[in-house]
Amino acid sequence: MKEIVSRWREFEAALAAQGLGWALAYAPADLREARTPDHPYGARLDHLLPADYRRFVAEVGYPVLGFSYYDREGISFLPPEPMAVLSPMVADPDGEFPKSIEDEPTTCRYAFFAGQDLSDICGYALAEDGVWQIEDSGAVMRLGSFTKWLLDFLAAQEARIAGLAAQEVAEPDKAADPHRLFDYSLSGHTDGDQPPYSPADLELSWVEQQSGDPYSYGLIDAEWRWRIPMGKRFISVRPFRDGTAEVILNVEGNSYDGPWTRIDIDGRTVDA
Repeated sequence: MKEIVSRWREFEAALAAQGLGWALAYAPADLREARTPDHPYGARLDHLLPADYRRFVAEVGYPVLGFSYYDREGISFLPPEPMAVLSPMVADPDGEFPKSIEDEPTTCRYAFFAGQDLSDICGYALAEDGVWQIEDSGAVMRLGSFTKWLLDFLAAQEARIAGLAAQEVAEPDKAADPHRLFDYSLSGHTDGDQPPYSPADLELSWVEQQSGDPYSYGLIDAEWRWRIPMGKRFISVRPFRDGTAEVILNVEGNSYDGPWTRIDIDGRTVDA
């Protein structure tokens, strides 16, 4: 069986040859996404990620493929943090969701690794017995190993791009973020023009409660300590870099447009 990384490179070349290279982007491995209050300690997923999947993302990365906005035939591979946020939202075929445990990452039965609709949790997840199709947050069908799933997916996409090329499809405005992976992240469309996060940065996780206006935010560290308690102190937040983060304070006169204020990990304002 052809090595999956080589097979992916052939697909990239086919896209470019058909003039459709604009439909493929790559998410940064350290794309940051806020956790949910139901699972503030993250998710335990390593036991679900097989060697062929690990090899693929180590060499290829996290592809984002779409020929239109909300392209349900495309795919967005989730980097580790978005995967850990969405995986606890996947139920088994009996409708059972993972249970959160105090001061521990949530142990999941499914690692939601690639999405076609990130709002309704539709796409694909890795389990101990291979890849499963996920529809509306539920595991519905086993599809075989990751290698088999990927080869089948690429064959379907190559048939699709042959038809699209014949139609001379024009690049849409939202093609680079077809499933809103970047929109849902804390850092916006891409981190490509910024330096990598430090290990200390990655130990700090925003938690977001999406109710009310504005949403509620809190900050938790790697030892499960709440450095900033959940509350409506902020209108919007950005990831921490080098011990500080930009936020919009929820005070009179501020809006979702700003202004942005810099804080430390305990929520204290830092002088500009």
